[in-house]
Amino acid sequence: MTPYFPRIDSAALANAWASLSDQTAKSRALPLTTILASEPERSRRLVINAAELRIDCSRQRLPATALPTLASLASQAGITAWRDAMFRGDMVNSSERRPALHTALRDPDARLTPSLDSEVSATVRETLARMRAVSEQVRSGQWRGATGRPISDILHVGIGGSQLGPELACEALHQFAHPRLRIHFLGNIDPDRWARLSRDLNPLTTLVIVASKSWRTPETARNAQAVQQWLLKGGVASNALGRHLIAVSSNLDAARSLGVDGHNIFPCPDWVGGRYSLWGAVGLPIMLQIGADAFEAMLAGARAMDRHFTTAPCLENAPMMLALISAWNANLFQSGTEAVIPYSDALRRFAAYLQQLQMESNGKSVTAQGQPVGRPTMPVVWGEPGTDSQHSFFQALHQGVAVHPIDIVIVGGATDTDPWLRARALHANAVAQAQALSLGHDDSDPQRVHPGGRPVTLIHLPRLDPAGLGALIALYEHKTVCLGWLWGLNPFDQWGVELGKRLAVGMESSLGAPPAEAARAVGVPETDAATRETLSYLRSC
Repeated sequence: MTPYFPRIDSAALANAWASLSDQTAKSRALPLTTILASEPERSRRLVINAAELRIDCSRQRLPATALPTLASLASQAGITAWRDAMFRGDMVNSSERRPALHTALRDPDARLTPSLDSEVSATVRETLARMRAVSEQVRSGQWRGATGRPISDILHVGIGGSQLGPELACEALHQFAHPRLRIHFLGNIDPDRWARLSRDLNPLTTLVIVASKSWRTPETARNAQAVQQWLLKGGVASNALGRHLIAVSSNLDAARSLGVDGHNIFPCPDWVGGRYSLWGAVGLPIMLQIGADAFEAMLAGARAMDRHFTTAPCLENAPMMLALISAWNANLFQSGTEAVIPYSDALRRFAAYLQQLQMESNGKSVTAQGQPVGRPTMPVVWGEPGTDSQHSFFQALHQGVAVHPIDIVIVGGATDTDPWLRARALHANAVAQAQALSLGHDDSDPQRVHPGGRPVTLIHLPRLDPAGLGALIALYEHKTVCLGWLWGLNPFDQWGVELGKRLAVGMESSLGAPPAEAARAVGVPETDAATRETLSYLRSC
């Protein structure tokens, strides 16, 4: 299989980007209030319904006259060709020479991916069946620890893509949680994190899931070793470790050496990147928490968004429009950031999840073919839940000099059974902030002027249930890959993560060695004076 690249007319693509720049230049002097007043059909054209989500882009500083320019840019960049190639299973991850088949994880019957290798679909179905079997055993109490007691706690050991997705989903879907099971996540290698977490855990009733594709991620490998020793010291016999350990990995030997039974090692195929992997075995803690049927409902919600993504035309396609609007705002405002504000405390980890999904995918300056991109790429993603964030950084969003585009996520309807009407107040705050940010407020006192013109996208989920969460995550997955393709990047590799990890190996040896040996361990020719000085200082502490 050879890497897939669509046929791109570089001159036509350059002209499309130039047209985008021309359009944004014209729009800088056009207030959003003017755009809204002059376009009565705006809500019809810039509100998209997809997989039961409502994506309202009408508060973007995007005049209707610019929409053909955006559509042309998407066409010249080959977005639909890339999309179709990804769903066919072509080698769209060119640098690692792999397909990107995360959508296959939520399409076990290959309805959206009929041309996939049958072995891929068989692996997906088998993995889901094995996950369901384990989930039902643990949730029913049939799975017993080494001393015969049922499992009370699930500890998921992983980091980055192996942690952030499952952690987000488990917190977001807490209302569907099994009443006996508690889910915990250990990612940071800081010993204090494990020390604090382990205080509330009983090793005799804890089931540990270690998620590491290669088992070469130092944080996960070290934390797994620490947890194994904790189990042994807590009364689990070495020949009974298998009652407390599950692995999600392609490194079978490393998993077995930890004490995992072979039949409890789940596959982590190389055709799925970590940050896109929560739909498969990496999502086992989600299934353990909410049950297999609810997990499959989450897959179905994501699959509904996949169906929309593969069938809707460009300007009616929610992921494509979110990507094109990001490119538009990057040209228009050049602020370098995008805020995501969920008006739902259950989604408090959503921004953290999106930071990895989007910034690890597209935080690059070289195209998939090795050429400089020539324009700013991935903005910094950040955010916290409303209404907390209104009382911290919203002042800068409203009246700061820099303009930061904002996605506001709202959950549920206007019905409020709470006697203090807090849900109604939450929704009112979300809509009020959207209006204040976009329209602003004039005043005779300059200190009280709100300039407005801040671009806001409102995303509404009818319910924060497994299907709704699945659709929301898939929406941003597809936005992410579309942005990568717009910029000519490979959104499926992450070479920037690797350098620091390699350097840390030598520095770790240096920190525990005498000075002469330390210099050799780090490699003096490749280590700058500032680094040598810092390592020397840390050795003396």
